Amino acid sequence: MATSQRSTAIVPTDRRVRLDSRQPARSVRSTQKHWQPPEGLSPDDVKAVIGAATCERDRLLLRVLWATGARVSEALALRPMDVQRDHLVLPNRKNPSLTVKRVYLPAGQADLPGALLVWANEHGLAPHAPLFFSRKHGADGGLKAISRVQAWAILKAASELADVRVLALRASHHGAVGEPAPAHPHLFRHARVRQIVRTTRNLPLAQRQAGWSRLQMAYLTVGDEEARQLMRDVPE
Repeated sequence: MATSQRSTAIVPTDRRVRLDSRQPARSVRSTQKHWQPPEGLSPDDVKAVIGAATCERDRLLLRVLWATGARVSEALALRPMDVQRDHLVLPNRKNPSLTVKRVYLPAGQADLPGALLVWANEHGLAPHAPLFFSRKHGADGGLKAISRVQAWAILKAASELADVRVLALRASHHGAVGEPAPAHPHLFRHARVRQIVRTTRNLPLAQRQAGWSRLQMAYLTVGDEEARQLMRDVPE
């Protein structure tokens, strides 16, 4: 457990607000002893955000982020040819020893490959075309994927519509530090990895699915919200 302590603000129970325990942008390696994964979003929160997406493309993008725990840039690189029966083939952006990863899907997302291929067929996408394409075309006239900025905006908009928010540790146009703010894509990644660890008790599986170059032992720790929920089930 990290040596520094964080307090979780008490918030009204009729609003979906979670703690976003992101640290300031620094090297994970240099602060490894202190970094903690965000407590972030529950599966129900994530499902509510996905359900609030306003179009099929955005809904599929959010489903891919949640099902795979992929980074935004990895999900945006997805093409029809990368969609397999029970897994997706994604680039692995931050592991030079494993540049491509096969990400297997949980039972609740078993229909995702079919939904992605239906989307591709309905829009006549070529095997190498981006699945999550923008209205704008590339310099060669071909389709290009939406940008990371657009992907973040899509998730934040869905988060606001679903009234699912986190307590921000960074000031933004949404408010000051500690104020409720929309969720962001990387919380989907952390939520999926934490769920894998909690459900399977298998950290090597989490490492494989996330594409890490080394085990992230911090995911074995328990944060404030999780400790609160677990202790409610402890008898006297």
